[in-house]
Formats: sequence, structure tokens, C-alpha cells
Amino acid sequence: MAKPNHILKWVGWAGADALVRLFCLGGTTIVLSRLLDPADFGVAAIVLATAAAAGLVVGAPFQDALAQRRVLRKLHLQSALGVSLGVGLALIAASLLVAPVLAKAYAAPEIQYLLPVTMLSILFSGHGELVGARARRQRRFTEIAGADLVSHLVSAPLAIAAALLGAGVWSLIVLRLAGVVVQSLMLQTRVGYPLMPRFSGPHLADLRRIASIASLDRITDNLTYLLFSNLVASFFGLAVLGQMNMAMRVIEPVRGAVMGALHNFTFPTFRRIALQKAPDSERDQPVRLLANVTAPIFAGLACVIPLLLPLVTGAGWEDAVPIAIGLAIGAALSMPAQPIFTALSAQGAPEYGLLGSLARLSMTGLVLVALRDWPILAVCLSRLAGDAAAAFLALLFPLGRRQWPASVRIMLLLPAWGVTGLMSAATMAVIFWLQPISIWAALIGGIATGIVTQAMLLRLLRPEVLTQLLAAVRPARNA
Repeated sequence: MAKPNHILKWVGWAGADALVRLFCLGGTTIVLSRLLDPADFGVAAIVLATAAAAGLVVGAPFQDALAQRRVLRKLHLQSALGVSLGVGLALIAASLLVAPVLAKAYAAPEIQYLLPVTMLSILFSGHGELVGARARRQRRFTEIAGADLVSHLVSAPLAIAAALLGAGVWSLIVLRLAGVVVQSLMLQTRVGYPLMPRFSGPHLADLRRIASIASLDRITDNLTYLLFSNLVASFFGLAVLGQMNMAMRVIEPVRGAVMGALHNFTFPTFRRIALQKAPDSERDQPVRLLANVTAPIFAGLACVIPLLLPLVTGAGWEDAVPIAIGLAIGAALSMPAQPIFTALSAQGAPEYGLLGSLARLSMTGLVLVALRDWPILAVCLSRLAGDAAAAFLALLFPLGRRQWPASVRIMLLLPAWGVTGLMSAATMAVIFWLQPISIWAALIGGIATGIVTQAMLLRLLRPEVLTQLLAAVRPARNA
């Protein structure tokens, strides 16, 4: 078990990273939403989604394989780097052919130049994924959070400066490129990674099973966004895609920070539990506690979005509000279920995460197509339905001999969702009451009500959970 002061140090860095991420990306959104129009954000969404999907093919497949292998040799690291570089260069070359096709399909000639330049980021993001895996293996979570923090402190001002200088949609590309380059360099400096690529068949074979399943999982998960973006642009146009992209810029920084913290901290914990054959209660406790943290974060965000988003973006982004609410509710359902997939992956069964990603991809596409006559409703409900499908699969899918019944998994999350629902009702009632007085009063009052109500409900209905949550971040007296 990690020492309390080590946990607190990691929580401090992770919290600082989340706050800086919100501050920096919120600041860029405030500025860029007033300098660019929805179509610019739509173009950027197509380019960035394509580059993100390509980036996952480069380094992410090896993340879990490197992090959980019992014996890891230098040749494992070098071989993973060699494959990543080879795939990355091939994808960059392919983007030179794909970019003109996308530019013509969406009547956006700038894509022809934006995509190849943005694709350069995958070399750095792939390297960052590999170094991050080594850092997770060594439980150096503060280095991961610190690199992420510095990357936002550097990239956000550069993007804002580019926008103010008239760079237009290129400022959104600067945000991505600068962020991954700085993060990669920071991790290399602080953690280190052998930079001489090699190709060793036996060592790649050692990583193959988990790497291949993890690759399919992450590619499928990212394909959801890529397919989603392309379908939205095809059905409804780049302006609607821009509204969706703006909604994501409000929700995804929080979701990304939570997802990164969940995976970086819980994977080694679940891996230790699996290797030591610890009691089921040790596996269940983190899932239960994290559900009572993540669900209220996103449910509370959904409550205040109608007040918060117009303050951040200004006029012209009204359609982004219902989309952002749908994204937040979907995250309130899916984020509590994520540790279940992580626990299964740590036990050597990453295929369940792949099934969750496939369920999300399938449901998102089906609902979007079914509701294509109602653009904003389709965008809102399709992502929500995809997240709900992945969450329900985590709870209901039979696990055979893994001794984790569906009834147990349901009871780990259901009480957290129930308490969160009551908190959300109280928060919305206060917002409704205060909104005629002032938007700021309603926003501040709603946030305060959510925090106080959640704590009170846990104290009344789930006192053992509140005690465990406080103990998780409070140093032992004799430590």
C-alpha cells in the first residue's frame, strides 16, 4: 500500500494539474470563442480528431503492456519505441494523401495544410505514452501530473498569442502541438527512456497480447470521437460540429483530468491486488469510493452548465449548452464504471475494456443516425447513450470465473448514483430560485449547494463511505 504522504503528494500534484488544466483551457476557450466562429472550431475538430486517433495507434498500445509486465528489459522499451516511430512516420506520410480528400469532402481547403502539420504531434504523443507507462510502473505519478501541468502552462499562452496575432484556426493546432511536445520533453527529462529504437521479435512477442487488445480498445474508444465528428459534420455541417467542439472544450478538460488520474493511480493499485491475490473487498473499495467522487463532479457540472458556458463563450454558442449537458451526464454515468474496466485489465483481461469501447461506439453511431432529423438533440443524446452503454456493460456483463458477480458491481455504483441524483435535484432547485436575482448568485449558490448537499447526504446515507474518503487523503497519525 502506498504511504499516506506519498498519496497526498500525488493528490496534490493531480489536483494542481486539474486546476491548471481547467484554468488554461478555460482561458483559451474564453479568448478563442470570441475570435473564431463555429465553422473554425468544426474544421479543427476534424483535424484534431484524426490526429488523436492516429496518436493512439503510435504509443498507447504499449502502455498497459509495459506497465504491468513483471520483468521489463531495456529491449522491451526500445522495441516498443521502434514500432511506435515506424507506425508514426507511416501515418504522417499517409496524412499527406488523406488531407486533400478531407479538404474537398468538407469544402475546407485549409485542412490540406492543417492535418499534416498536426500529425507531427503523434511522434511526441507516442513517446509521451511510452514514458508515461514507465513512470506508472515506477509509481511516479507526480512526474506525470507535473509534466501535464507544465504542458498546459506553456501551450495555452502560445495558442492565445497566436489567435490574437490573427492565426485563426491555426491557434487551435498550436494548442495541441505545443502541449504534446512540452509534455514529451518533460517526461523524458524527469523519468527517462532509452531513445535508441530497436526491433526485437521475441521482446515484442512478450508484449503482443496485452498490447494488441489495448490497441483495439483505445483505437475503438477514439474512433467513437472520430466517427462522431465526421458524422456530425456530414449530417449537420461544420457549424454544428463547432458547437459540439465548444461543448467538449468545457467538459473534456475535466473528463480528461479525471480519466488520467483514475487510470494512473488505480491501475497499479489493482495490479498489486491481483498479484497478491488480495480479498475482494480490497478490489471493491476503490471502485466504491471513486464512484462517490466522480459521479457528483460531472452531475454537478451538468447542473451549472446553462449558467457557466455562456459566461465562458459569450454569445453565439447557445446550441453548445444542451450538448455540454449531455456530455456531462454521460460522464457521470461512465466515469464511475471506468475503475471496473481498469481492475479487469490489471487482472490480465483488457478485452472487457475493448467491449466497453465497442458498446460506446455502436450506441453513439446508432442514436446519431436515428435522430439525424434533430441535429442538436442527436448530438446530445448520442454521446450520452454511448457512455451509458459502456457503463451498463461494466455492470452487467458476465465475467465467468472472475468471481465478480453483476449484483456486487451494481451495488458498488448504484448508491453513488442515487446520492448524486438527490444532490443534483437540490442544486437545480437553488439555481432555479437564485437565477432571477443574478446569474453569478445562481452559479455560486448552485456550486456551494452541491458541495454541502453531497457531504450531508454521504454523512446521513453513506457514513462509512465518507469516513473512508476522508481517511484516503488524511495522513495516518503515526505515519
